[in-house]
Amino acid sequence: MDPNLFFLLLAVGAGVGIVSAALGIGGGVLMVPTFLYVIPGMDINTAKGSSLLAIVFVASFNSWRMNRAGLRRRWGVTVAIAGGAIVGGFAGGWLTGRMSDTAVTWVFVGLLGFAALRMLSLRPRVVHEEDVQRHQGVAALIGLASGLVAGATGTGGGAVLVPLALWAGLVSNERVVALSNTFMAATAAAGTVAHLTSQQTMDTAWTYGLVNVSLAPLVVVAAITAAPLGRWIDGRLTLHRRRVVMGTLLFVIAARLIFRALG
Repeated sequence: MDPNLFFLLLAVGAGVGIVSAALGIGGGVLMVPTFLYVIPGMDINTAKGSSLLAIVFVASFNSWRMNRAGLRRRWGVTVAIAGGAIVGGFAGGWLTGRMSDTAVTWVFVGLLGFAALRMLSLRPRVVHEEDVQRHQGVAALIGLASGLVAGATGTGGGAVLVPLALWAGLVSNERVVALSNTFMAATAAAGTVAHLTSQQTMDTAWTYGLVNVSLAPLVVVAAITAAPLGRWIDGRLTLHRRRVVMGTLLFVIAARLIFRALG
């Protein structure tokens, strides 16, 4: 592997670990554009599938670490969200895997822009543990919608899940990042399967279907190493700052992809 690519993947992985643990989003907003720009011959569908594979391991690790805490768990809502997410993640990955590169790019941009607008426009809500609702039907629908976004964009879907779950009162502010990582592990796994079973478009070693499996190990190792820094940041972010950071990040990535699509 080219040394520049080696260190770039480590840097991307560190960024993924930080944003996943600090903000509850999957890091695909960093991986997908980076893979497109630095991997020769990479198309957006293979970039999405490769991103989702890495998110499976990063989100699973973060979920395991965060759910060991003593805060009260509400597994009924978690299972409902995960169930919807699995269906949505597979459907989003399967559908976009059969679309053109240009069409998927615009889907990616549109969904990121929508998520950013929702992030910045939703009224901040503080949800305490004693105020959490157990609306499993609502949880399943939110999981389904977020899963569709995850599978279609390769981003994990946390950027959609976090504001919607807080808005619906399904999780407390203290637990939302842990719930988001549990959700992302499920939806990324379903999306990865959808990409693995799609027709291959990139003729390179270690590519199966629409997933290049060689990119995940470096990203995952760096992400897990950087995750403690992300958890430290998470403990110091207010709700307002979390929304502003997430919304701004999504807008920046969307703008970069627009320039790429128009160029």
